[in-house]
Amino acid sequence: MIKYSLFKKLNVFSLFCFFSITTAQYDFELQDLNPNSETYGQLIGADDYLGDIFIVFFGHEY
Repeated sequence: MIKYSLFKKLNVFSLFCFFSITTAQYDFELQDLNPNSETYGQLIGADDYLGDIFIVFFGHEY
């Protein structure tokens, strides 16, 4: 009985992890604030770079 309960908990946990990972990425657009960029001042997002490596940094300048 204990093994079944543990297996059931692991199953639920595995499903939770799977759905968390697959739904964690969402689409967004932010204004490009880099004056050296070709897209400066435009709204850009992950869809603009499909097929490329895309690194996003959310920083704050004081």
